[in-house]
Formats: sequence, structure tokens, C-alpha cells
Amino acid sequence: MEIYDRMRRYLNHYLVTLDFVSKMDKKVKLIDIGSQDNRLKEVLPSNVEYKSLDMVGDVDYKHDLNKKRIPIKDKTFDVTVCLETLEHVFYPHKVMEELIRITKDNGFLIISMPNEHNFWQRLKFLFGFNNATDEPFEMIEKNLHIHRPRANDIINFSKEHLEIIKIIPIWQSRMSSVSNLFYFFDKMIRPLAKIYPNLFARLVVVIGKKKEVK
Repeated sequence: MEIYDRMRRYLNHYLVTLDFVSKMDKKVKLIDIGSQDNRLKEVLPSNVEYKSLDMVGDVDYKHDLNKKRIPIKDKTFDVTVCLETLEHVFYPHKVMEELIRITKDNGFLIISMPNEHNFWQRLKFLFGFNNATDEPFEMIEKNLHIHRPRANDIINFSKEHLEIIKIIPIWQSRMSSVSNLFYFFDKMIRPLAKIYPNLFARLVVVIGKKKEVK
């Protein structure tokens, strides 16, 4: 699969999810929140029953996370995945509560968000370059990044809602999958992401479980 071959060139949120569910030795019901074009589905193993939710596209649940309760029953899914989505919504804490609600008591959640304060973003800001997700006065209208967390903000947000299993700070450039130069550049920076995530992580992936109700 082309997408799988591209993923294997560098660690990313899709690969983290793939590796995690591949180790589960049972049938897994998984929902992909903010699924875009269902790219995750293309690489999942056969033990995964995949469902998708997004505002647009060919999805199982067409839903705007900003507007109302997710139209899914409590405790439906073994794994709830929400990759690069929470930074787009008005109220991330409320959305996280919904993601937890639709996850089984013994289920897992995998979330990721971009670290908007990595060294590359800081350089671009210093020299006055905008990102594709940072268009002044159009953040809401174009569904761009409303929230701009640091790596530590993402980690603390996750700890507030989940029993953390693993935190994975990742550096990856968008050109790494097609350019050998960027690929080797990424390999040199990637170890630093684990040491100084606020500066060298482009995104943070968190794997967690629902907290036990006391």
C-alpha cells in the first residue's frame, strides 16, 4: 500500500495507532474521530472493525464536534482515535468528555495534536511567515487551528482526562516521505523530540485509558 510505504519512512500518528492495535489479539471496534479521507483505515489490520466520524466526506457518522453530543451510544468502542483534530474544535475539553463517553470502560484512546511552538514554527513566526493553518481572521470560517498548544500543554490536557499509558513526542517534516534530504534531517532531530518536546516535537501522540470512576 502506498500510504503504508510512506508511513514506514518516518514515525507518525498513523503508525503509532497501527502498531498499537496490531498488538491486540482480539476483534477491535475502532472509531476514527476527524477521519478526513479515512487514510487510517487503509493500514489497519484485519482484526479492526473501523468506523469514521467527520463533518464531510464518505464517513459512517457525519457530525460537527462543535455543535452537539456525538450521536453514538455510551461505551461503544474499544479504541477511540482522534488525530490532529482537537486543535480545530471550539471546546476541546467537552469533546474529550464525549470521546471518553463512547469508549468502553476497558478501552483505549489515542489522541494527537500539533506542538505549535516547535523551533521551526518559532523561526517562521520570527521572520513573518504564516502557516497554512494560521490565516489571520479566517480561523473559524476555514476550520483552521483555533488552539496553539505547546507539547507540555498537550500532555497536561491529556493527563486531566486520561490514565496515561504512553506519551510519544514526534518530529517529522511534511516532506520526509518524499525527500531523502528531509528524511535524514528528520532522523537527526527526532531523538531531540524526546528530550526537549516543546522545542523539537512537531506533534505529540498520547495513548491512554479511561480513568476509573471512584
